[in-house]
Amino acid sequence: MKELRNELDMLLNQSGGDKNTIEVIKSEKAVFPFSTEGRMLAYLLATQTINYEKYMELHNEYAKRNQYLDLFDMAPRTFGETWGEKHILGLFPEFVKATKENISSIYPDFDGEFDLWLDGIRVEVKACRANSTKTGGSLASRAYLHSEATSNGFKYHYQQLKPSCCDVFIWIGVCRDDLLYWVLTSDELQKTGKLGSQHRNENTGVAGVEVFEGQVFMTEEELKPFLVDEKDVLNAVRRKG
Repeated sequence: MKELRNELDMLLNQSGGDKNTIEVIKSEKAVFPFSTEGRMLAYLLATQTINYEKYMELHNEYAKRNQYLDLFDMAPRTFGETWGEKHILGLFPEFVKATKENISSIYPDFDGEFDLWLDGIRVEVKACRANSTKTGGSLASRAYLHSEATSNGFKYHYQQLKPSCCDVFIWIGVCRDDLLYWVLTSDELQKTGKLGSQHRNENTGVAGVEVFEGQVFMTEEELKPFLVDEKDVLNAVRRKG
């Protein structure tokens, strides 16, 4: 939002319009659906500072910068437990959602310990949203552009990782303008040296077996060896699994 606001402020300064009116537009309390930015755009159109083509250019640039911003408004549990695997299933219907009903005939010991199944490959999906760690404001207001996440050395946090229970991990990094995908095997995860303890779960997977559960904090640079394009995620899982 701040990029759009800065651009609108610059255009208002160039408009030659009444300064008092402009100050009222900026300071007046917004009432849905009449946002401050919407009133600024209306004034710029009314004063012919911009035309409709420029208006649509501003719209399209904003939409591109914020195409995944809605994911930052999701409740943590909804985002963490359901969005990632649903997203992958939407991209690649070849994956099968791992449930007892779906895979009990081919994997009778299944006990909820992984998310997806692909031709004998057990797949776990995790997602992390990139945002400023500064306190105050909603998560969406602190959401990073991909360039911001990179320049700030943001560490993607993936937790509840059980390398003994799956063959391949799909990790998704969510920025407000981009999605990043990393595909790595359980063995590759162990070899990063980044897997720290989180806690141990009893009765996960095979009954009576204690399963290690860990977490990682890794920068984009550290994750670079596992980076794949969205279109190549399925093939990467097949190759590594």
